[in-house]
Amino acid sequence: MSGNISRYIFSILKSNQKKSSYTLLIVHAHPDDECSSTGGLIIKSIKDGHEVILVTCTNGEMGEIKDKNLEKDIKSASSPQQRLGEIRISELKKATKILGVQKLYTLGYKDSGMDGWDSNENSEAFMNADLSVVSKKIAFLIRKHRPHVVITYNERGGYGHPDHIMTHKVTSEAMRLSEDSSIVIEELNLWKVKKIYYTAWARSKMIKTWKWMKFFGVKTPLDDPDFREDKYGVPDHEITTYIDIRSFLRKKWKALVQHKSQITGNFFWWFVRLTGRWLYGEETFVCVKSKTPLKDKETSIFEGL
Repeated sequence: MSGNISRYIFSILKSNQKKSSYTLLIVHAHPDDECSSTGGLIIKSIKDGHEVILVTCTNGEMGEIKDKNLEKDIKSASSPQQRLGEIRISELKKATKILGVQKLYTLGYKDSGMDGWDSNENSEAFMNADLSVVSKKIAFLIRKHRPHVVITYNERGGYGHPDHIMTHKVTSEAMRLSEDSSIVIEELNLWKVKKIYYTAWARSKMIKTWKWMKFFGVKTPLDDPDFREDKYGVPDHEITTYIDIRSFLRKKWKALVQHKSQITGNFFWWFVRLTGRWLYGEETFVCVKSKTPLKDKETSIFEGL
């Protein structure tokens, strides 16, 4: 009897324990980035009771238009780039609603385009923005929302996109400013982020994905005669964190296809249904700061908080 009573009391105490909840801030460059590299993590984090804040730095108006119906609308506009930017922000809002993001901030900078494009020279392009101004905007959000974890890109911007590189720079500087006592930002208290992560597509999985796409006749970077493997993805041995998102794939894809302007026809759905669970069953990251030592293979960005 006493053993049964002890187990009963233990079960009550365990059920009454309040699960810790944390705040995650994710800083991305363009609409759709939030789904492709962090969509599953966002869904899982919110399901587990955490708060997710998303910052999107540009309107994405240099993106390739892949929806033919939207293409007609955009090209007939007085300012096609501005119209595409408006559409992409609208798509972003629809996608984040499905993901469940509690707060979305769009900074409204102009998309710089890919490295080497003429658009890089635009003085209004995000890559040419005043780093100190953008950093203070993000530092304000860090002090306001006090995130325990921040996710952005590495110093290479993942694959060298100028806007991803700029996003890394401004987010890194924002975190420094947010804990600097000499910097006053609207009388908000200092805040020090506990864990910092970079998005990371494992190089082996990236190459495998592109080979499958190439097999089905889809153009990939592998078709570039100057293709260099070391320019893309992250070496597998550098990845620290593996988030199992298989249970959330359907919802992630539902959010991603809200970005209609960027998705090509029915092939996307067909391909992810065929390969999704083994090519896209996890999202991977590199932890670059943690107050506690990491496990050999971390499975939660909130471990150790």
